[in-house]
Amino acid sequence: MSRKLEEKTRIEVAEDKRGHYEVLIDNETTRITFHHIEKGQSSGWHNHDLDYVGYHFGDSDVQIERGGGDAPSTMASKKGAATFYEVGDGFEHNVTVVSDSPLIALEIEYKKP
Repeated sequence: MSRKLEEKTRIEVAEDKRGHYEVLIDNETTRITFHHIEKGQSSGWHNHDLDYVGYHFGDSDVQIERGGGDAPSTMASKKGAATFYEVGDGFEHNVTVVSDSPLIALEIEYKKP
């Protein structure tokens, strides 16, 4: 996960409503993060400034809040789906699981030279 926005997350997402994430690899070229977020839990606010692929290990529905006041949107993640995200200048968001199934995913970020 690129950059956590710790203060915003602390204010807006209760500690017991934050999902689990773990950085598995973080080297000169790649960062790989594992996410496990249960129903009603959130990723916490964070900023993506690196292009990345999200790979999902199960089906899950999530609500996505974006920074800047955009209306929340929903997205269905599908088991075995890999999605490439080109982030351009970057974006800020918080992901909340709204289905009974947890979001279990890898994020593979590509560091720019």
